[in-house]
Amino acid sequence: MEPANVKSVLSQPSKRWVTKKFPDSLQWPRTQLLLRFSGLACIVHGLAWGAYYATNAMSLLTALLFAVVLVGVACLYLSVRQKQFSLGALAHLLMLITITASLADAPTAAGPRSAHLFFIPLGVASLLLFRYSNLYLRWLFPTTCFLSVAFFANSIIGFTEITLFPQEISALGHILNSAMAMALTIGVLAIFRDDLKSKVELHTALARAVARNELCTYMQPQVSVEGRIIGAEVLLRWNRPGYGMQSPAEFIPVAEETGLIHDMGLRVLEESCRLLKYWSGLEGASQWKLSVNVSPLQLTSPTFVEEVRKILEASDTPANRLCLEITESVFSGDLKSIVSTMEALRQQGVLWSLDDFGTGFSSLSLLRELPLDELKIDRSFIHGIEHDNRKKQLIRKIIEIAEILDISTTAEGIETQQQYKCLEAMGCHAFQGFFFGRPIAAAEFMDTYAASHKASRHPTKP
Repeated sequence: MEPANVKSVLSQPSKRWVTKKFPDSLQWPRTQLLLRFSGLACIVHGLAWGAYYATNAMSLLTALLFAVVLVGVACLYLSVRQKQFSLGALAHLLMLITITASLADAPTAAGPRSAHLFFIPLGVASLLLFRYSNLYLRWLFPTTCFLSVAFFANSIIGFTEITLFPQEISALGHILNSAMAMALTIGVLAIFRDDLKSKVELHTALARAVARNELCTYMQPQVSVEGRIIGAEVLLRWNRPGYGMQSPAEFIPVAEETGLIHDMGLRVLEESCRLLKYWSGLEGASQWKLSVNVSPLQLTSPTFVEEVRKILEASDTPANRLCLEITESVFSGDLKSIVSTMEALRQQGVLWSLDDFGTGFSSLSLLRELPLDELKIDRSFIHGIEHDNRKKQLIRKIIEIAEILDISTTAEGIETQQQYKCLEAMGCHAFQGFFFGRPIAAAEFMDTYAASHKASRHPTKP
């Protein structure tokens, strides 16, 4: 794929996978700035016109502008609380207010309608703000906003009994509305301008990095109940020139959007298989396995099965030492095709693990049908387990269900000895987390763990 091509190739399952595993750390500061900017604009605009309407005994319009002020206050409140559902509700409230204002601002001989222009900044903001949300918020809502601009601009429909602007200030009112709508649109674009520019630059640099082999693999140990190393999870890092080591959260979303994730994933699989082949000849490491994350975009590729087979054959790797990790978000797509892919590689001996279990779409009937070898209990269940009996009961049931289905369990995100002991007592089979070891470069993994084949069991901070 050429660096200049930044067309998004994400399916809905891919988007859910990206936002779940690699949340955009820069999205919230931009959202926060947008909320503050919009909140202040609503408050100033609402108070100014509300005061005018109140002094002229125009009660209905005063109430409408008071609602605008309340929306502004809500924007400022939400700027300190990260709630996606609340943002969607707020966007719909703004749309309702804009529709009401547009109907009140019916065109007259004194001037055209102007309140409908506020659909423009609302549509632009929703298009950028909800770009990783569901189809409705991502496309239908902003499209409705833009269509509303065209509809009200070419329609004379309105509340004939209500006049938004009295005759004497009609021209000024329309000028102020137009200026405010334009200022809001420019402000929204300015807030997200750097984001769009940086994504283009990041994609170009990432495509170059793939070609120059600047991406490197890190590994985090996985241990048995006895504390012995049984393998590792492969994690991708990018040693970006001029920026240093980049975490997956900074580049995986762009790789998914542009399709680069496919080539990157194959390279990770190739390197993992070479390592597994090397380990197979070492005493104490011959049974180690490697867990490699697979994105929905890779999993739904029609060439994925054949590509994995070729990698296994070329490296002469024991297939039963390779474990492919998927998340529950993939099952919101073409389930039949995904299961077929899993079955095809399972016949080769490849293992399958369901990552972040308990946070997505899985059901008991689905688990029964899937060719799974492992469930990875999400870290959100592990955090605070020492003091939360409900979490203990949930994890105990997950382990029991896995045992019934003949699936092993691995707990991830373990940071303390108390968590480890608690999970060990419940019958969990394997463990992963900073308590046992931080992710380290693949080249250092053997040097660190080969001598004793044991994890340190010393907690380390992320």
